[in-house]
Amino acid sequence: MSSLHLKKYDVCVIGGGYMGSAVALGLVNLGARVLVADKISNIQKASKANFGLVWSQSKGINHRPYSLWSQNAVRATRDFVKSLEEESTIDVELRLGKGMIACLGDKELEEKTQVIKRLHRAAASHGEEHPSQMLDHKEVQELVGKIPLGEAVTGASFSPIDGDLNPLLFLKAMRKVFQKKGGIFAHGCTVQAIEKNKENFVLATTQGKIEAPRIVMAAGHGNVDLAAMLDPNNPPEIPIVPEKGQLLVTERVKPFLSFPMSGLRQTECGTVMIGTTQEDTGFDVSTTVSVAARLSNRAIQIFPSLSNTRIVRSWGGLRVLTSDGLPIYDEIKGHPNAFVLATHSCVTLASLHFSLLPPWIMGKEKPKEIQPFNLERFHV
Repeated sequence: MSSLHLKKYDVCVIGGGYMGSAVALGLVNLGARVLVADKISNIQKASKANFGLVWSQSKGINHRPYSLWSQNAVRATRDFVKSLEEESTIDVELRLGKGMIACLGDKELEEKTQVIKRLHRAAASHGEEHPSQMLDHKEVQELVGKIPLGEAVTGASFSPIDGDLNPLLFLKAMRKVFQKKGGIFAHGCTVQAIEKNKENFVLATTQGKIEAPRIVMAAGHGNVDLAAMLDPNNPPEIPIVPEKGQLLVTERVKPFLSFPMSGLRQTECGTVMIGTTQEDTGFDVSTTVSVAARLSNRAIQIFPSLSNTRIVRSWGGLRVLTSDGLPIYDEIKGHPNAFVLATHSCVTLASLHFSLLPPWIMGKEKPKEIQPFNLERFHV
């Protein structure tokens, strides 16, 4: 393993997942010298166990700023991905323009209808429209096409801006362009301690010491330990909790679904991804037969023809959730130029993490769009 020895950068980004990679790419675009320190984890992290949705519907039900943040990010994704694909020569398989959440039974349909109504009312109160609508069974069938829907499908919520992409290729493309532009990606580099001298943060890592006047903590659940390194006697509180999601993947089948559903999408290679769960199991990422059966049963209720399709793989991964479900974008109080970033929706929000966060990190005014997502809200 190579050693970084004592090297100085303008910014050290700790964490090389979707959050860290998008922000780091934006920073090098501004001309900053950036190092990404990305440790090897023994658990399935969010960036390696991702469903790949670019999603705004149902986001921010009780929080208009988050709803707008998600919608604007989805709308900015096409141009962001186009630039990434041109510079990386990697096709990330982006599909935008259709996204659906199927409802099974009258209860689910009524609950989803009320959610969409609330989003519409919140938008209308600001003189805006929310890009979503409810569909009945017949309308869902028309959008899906020839494959028969199950009788249990009572309708769906639909967004004309949402979509999906290949999450692993997306991450690979961001990292490739980051390094192409001069960024240093230190794989297997674990930060063990953080100190501060007169000018810089000094990071002791498994690959040597790093100095930078600005650090960005984008390490998901690792942000809790990283923040504590700044002040071991009075560690800053970073209210992040893990949530497990289990996924199934089928064998390759003939293309039948050209757009994603939440919990069901067909990839370009023909496999069908089925998920996901929301489980409070701590840092346990093991899969269970009972959950696999439940996910499979729901998929078959939506598309009965999947009943003879074989499952070839399953896995569990951890989402990064804050205690209120909203993102954190803030500078840690008492530690100027130490930034903490955390959210569970890093694929959807990558375009804005790339464009709006880096100027703020480099000293510009904090964007008004992210001001509600500070740490102070947890102490009010």
